Amino acid sequence: MKKIPVGATIAHAYGFAVSHFLPVLRALWIPLLLQLAVVLVLSRRMALLFAALEAKDPSSATLAGPVFLLFCLAVILFAAQYAASMEVALGRPPHSLLHVPAGRTMWRLLGGLITAMLIIIVIASILFVVISILSYTLGEVAKAAPGARIAVAVIAVLLAAALFAFLTLISIRFLFLLAPANIAEQKFGIVRSWELSKGNFWRALLVALAIFIPLTIANYAVSFSVGGLPPSTAGLSKEAADAARMAWQVRQLTLLADRWYISLPATALIMLFQFSAGSAAQAFAYRALTENDVSSPIAGG
Repeated sequence: MKKIPVGATIAHAYGFAVSHFLPVLRALWIPLLLQLAVVLVLSRRMALLFAALEAKDPSSATLAGPVFLLFCLAVILFAAQYAASMEVALGRPPHSLLHVPAGRTMWRLLGGLITAMLIIIVIASILFVVISILSYTLGEVAKAAPGARIAVAVIAVLLAAALFAFLTLISIRFLFLLAPANIAEQKFGIVRSWELSKGNFWRALLVALAIFIPLTIANYAVSFSVGGLPPSTAGLSKEAADAARMAWQVRQLTLLADRWYISLPATALIMLFQFSAGSAAQAFAYRALTENDVSSPIAGG
């Protein structure tokens, strides 16, 4: 069974993000600019929606519609950038600076991602119902036998941990190799991703964390530097704490939109790294697992 070379994959991903910064930017700059514009408008709309929800304003229902449509547009633009960066990582850069990645490749990738997410959501929902029934049963046992409360609490924690671990497992198995399989083999790639990732869960997880953790830190750094730190809720009632957190979210979204000259360039750089390093890692791992089956080259490999 072939294995993903963790160290080599991570090294390739970071090296690709640096050496192929301009080719990736050239491939996805149009949907990237559009997404930044959507993010700006979405931040303002979400601030209005959260403020209306906190004030229990009936107009919040009308505000939710535009937010949902903007979110859907952002998802489509995300898929366009993902497809463009993955094609560069697979050695298929666009030939034109004005290339718009909105063709069959992008829509097939979007369809694969949505289908995989729906499968994960359905599985998660079924497991959540099962665990909810078990939790209710355990609660009744704890009421009937107070001495068993510690054991019941331990079992409840283990059930929650098992649910989280299983959802992480299927998410990695379905999603980690979906994009390169989708684009290289011109099919949804869900089954193919599951097959290729067999026996490689921990390796794929380590690669994903090596890219995801720095991105998360960078996102929080930008968010907190522009919008400030969340408020302390120590000593507050639940209602007061919820109100303080909601007020902070509204203020943060407003500041991120008002200070767009800081937040948008920083967001653009983070997104470029995300697509460059992420696509390179997935493409490299895909090639390592299929080198005798397909001939899709990987740029910078």
